Amino acid sequence: MKFLSRLFGAAREADLADRLAFHPSETCPECGTKLARQTEARNAADWRCPNLDCPARLRERLAHWCSADALNIAGADAALIAQLVKQGLACDVAELYSLKRSELAALPGRDKEFAQRLLDQLAASKSREGWRVLYGLGIPRVDAEIARQLCQRFAAVDDLLAAGPDRIVSQGGVSDTVARSIAFWYGDSVNRRLVRRLQKAGVNFKTP
Repeated sequence: MKFLSRLFGAAREADLADRLAFHPSETCPECGTKLARQTEARNAADWRCPNLDCPARLRERLAHWCSADALNIAGADAALIAQLVKQGLACDVAELYSLKRSELAALPGRDKEFAQRLLDQLAASKSREGWRVLYGLGIPRVDAEIARQLCQRFAAVDDLLAAGPDRIVSQGGVSDTVARSIAFWYGDSVNRRLVRRLQKAGVNFKTP
C-alpha cells in the first residue's frame, strides 16, 4: 500500500488497491516491482508492471506517443527512445518538447543533422489533430477509433478529459467503461499536470 501511495498519492490509494491484483511471485525484470493487473482482467497476459517510473513503462509511453497512429514523429524509433530514457532526457512525453539540439547531437551515433530533423518533427507534431493527442496519451480503453469518435463530439481534448463520466457517455456516445477509464486517468494529478505541460509546449488540443 505504501508503494501505491508513493506512486499515485494517498487519496487514490484505496481505489487503486481495489482495482489491482498483484502477482504472488513474478516481478518486473527491469525494476523488480511485483507485476499487477486490473482485478477485472482474465487474461494472464494482462500482468504488467504497475510502477509508472519503470524504464520499460516509460519507453512504452514514449513509443506510443511517437507512433504513426498517434503523433507520428518520424525518427523517434525504439533505439532513440531507449537512448533518451537511459540518459534521463525524457521522463514523460511532455519532456520531448524541451529537448535541445546539443543534447540530441551528443547521443551515441547521432549528429547535429539528425538532431535538427527530430526537432523539426517534434515541432510539426504540435499541430497534429486533437484525436491523435487523445490517443497518444495512452488512456486505457481509448483506442484510435474511440479517440476519433470522441473528438468529433467535443470542442477540445481538455474539455473532454474534464467532462466527467456521465457527460462523456451522453455526449461522446461511448460505453460507461470507457468513460470511467478517462475520468479515472484524468483524476490523477500527475496526468492533469502532464496535460497542462503539453498545452504550454504548444501541442494542439483543439478538435475539428
